Amino acid sequence: MGKVQLNYNILKKMRQWRHDSVAFSRECLHVDPSDQQIKLLEAVSSPEKRFTVRSGHGCGKDAVSTWIALWFIGTRPYAKVAVTAPTNRQLHDIFWAELAKWFRGSELQDEFVQQKDKFFHKSAPKEWWIRLMSPQVKATKEDQAETLAGLHADHLLLIIDEASGVADPVFIPLEGAMTQEDNKCILIGNMTKNRGYFYDSHFNSKIAKSWKRFHWDSRNSSLVADSMVEYFANKYGVESSVFEVRVAGNPPHEDERTLIPLAWARQCLGNPVEVSEEEPTYLGVDVARYGEDYSVILPRRGLIISPWDKFNGMNTISLAGQVNLTYEEMDASGVVVDEIGVGAGVTDWLYKHGHLNVFGLNVANVSSDVAKYHRLRDELWWRVREKCMKGVYSFPETDQGEELCDELSMPSYDFNSHGGVVIESKRAMKTRGVASPNIADALCNTEYISVYAHRVLNRDKSKKKRSIYSLGYTGRGSYAVV
Repeated sequence: MGKVQLNYNILKKMRQWRHDSVAFSRECLHVDPSDQQIKLLEAVSSPEKRFTVRSGHGCGKDAVSTWIALWFIGTRPYAKVAVTAPTNRQLHDIFWAELAKWFRGSELQDEFVQQKDKFFHKSAPKEWWIRLMSPQVKATKEDQAETLAGLHADHLLLIIDEASGVADPVFIPLEGAMTQEDNKCILIGNMTKNRGYFYDSHFNSKIAKSWKRFHWDSRNSSLVADSMVEYFANKYGVESSVFEVRVAGNPPHEDERTLIPLAWARQCLGNPVEVSEEEPTYLGVDVARYGEDYSVILPRRGLIISPWDKFNGMNTISLAGQVNLTYEEMDASGVVVDEIGVGAGVTDWLYKHGHLNVFGLNVANVSSDVAKYHRLRDELWWRVREKCMKGVYSFPETDQGEELCDELSMPSYDFNSHGGVVIESKRAMKTRGVASPNIADALCNTEYISVYAHRVLNRDKSKKKRSIYSLGYTGRGSYAVV
């Protein structure tokens, strides 16, 4: 084990900072914590070992997590910090990038080194470090439980970021790892589920008593602009699960009539999905009708949903031109357009001006099984529900993907007099103050074409012809191209 040499000024401050992470954050990292962040920093400076933070959006949870990691590693010899999260993106693109940001401006640069996937003390790189440990989402429970297994040290800090999305087996080794006096664990994130270990750390009477609990409401954070709160209130409604999770910092309050629980949709974020090379790309288009609604052009290849474009206040001719441009840029093989109302103009323009396989979609048409689905729209939403439930989609792991998940979680469902599923209409959603789920509708449109893509899309690009299709119910439990 190498001899440790610390900068004299850092050494002089170490004893003070070790018991005062607020002073460390201000003097070593040169940051100005919010009131919410200060309370957490004060708590981790105490002898307590277990901390759990459920937070709204924008409260600075990623920043304070890295401050605590730097405080712990910078004030204890041969300390170890292990960080895990649901996905590699959360670890590398968010936590690691945030760590680099604050480390660059800190007083620790003479002592520590941060590389692409390593952070360590110069004199003891194998004994004094911060490491990212990514759980394997598709692994068995036994393998997931190995993510944090075997970690032991006199000075050990475990950070579980976006804890609601981490599989329960990952938490199993926590108690075994927290055996020494200076071992600490922090669970932090948006509470996107109303079950699981993170949820229990706040609401299970037996488990919660072992944790120092924090609740950060975005409306009480000096870091959150009023405009962000107003955005979520206006788009999703203050009574919605999205508002509860993203603003209020609470778990979703989905009832049995929620069509797609938020947790189901979110498990598709960044989901690794493989598709055949033969799988075509096609576009789902939802056409805005009026007011604040926006049109969406959403690309899909197999179960992979690519980033999409949104347009507000665009006429049908300009929108059709944008669809055609996206079609050419992505070398797509088909387009499905919601042609009710103004959408018919987009469908007609594409037919007249492009060599496209264009599918006109009227979601008010009869479903393939009237005993199960009231209308075609209800069937398409239900198809999306089933795929989200199984977690087979791959949504962009970006703010766009988050917005899609939020929209998917908004509609409720009921049953008609014949027992068929009826999905809450856009009009009903607007009545209760919820914005139209345009991105989610565009995804539903792609479900319509995905069933028939291999049958009707012309794979030979050199033989593309102008063609417009519509799907009609055959009366035999299936659709046919007509």
